[in-house]
Amino acid sequence: MYFDLDDILADSQKFTGSFEVDVHNVGCLINSKESAKISKTDKLELPFWLVTSLSHIFLSEDRSLFSVERPEYLSKLATNFFKASPLNADLSVVSHFYRIVEKWCDFIDQPELVDTVFDMLVARAGRINDLSFNASEMHSRENVEFLQTLDSFEKDLFQISSESYNDSRNWMKSVIH
Repeated sequence: MYFDLDDILADSQKFTGSFEVDVHNVGCLINSKESAKISKTDKLELPFWLVTSLSHIFLSEDRSLFSVERPEYLSKLATNFFKASPLNADLSVVSHFYRIVEKWCDFIDQPELVDTVFDMLVARAGRINDLSFNASEMHSRENVEFLQTLDSFEKDLFQISSESYNDSRNWMKSVIH
């Protein structure tokens, strides 16, 4: 069986939430004695894989055991910024941004967020492609600052694109000579 390291890292991203009822004997979730009680008013930061599991346990038809808060980097304010200025978004603060968004939108259906992030990726991929093709422009302050905002997927995209352009240039040189 194959496990994708990026999926594992995305699933381990912490999300804030709380239980809908007081829960006993789960102190290990808050680094306490196992017999400790977690009150429904306590905010917890748990890995995404655990948040999704706890959220799929229902106390009634419309009430789950655990409710999760939307992370700040996916808030309405952040998504409005992504729409207005996709090239200025600093995705490096969440290294597996696109994987986490994908998992979040699988977990909580949010088609508008999917569209916004997709449009942002298209805009940023165009800039990444331009920079990988024009290595001489890569070292300007503006371009260096942009490259520092890339998440892990975008860094891989930049690397692959740069290598592809170099390989095609080398091939063209070998064909011409």
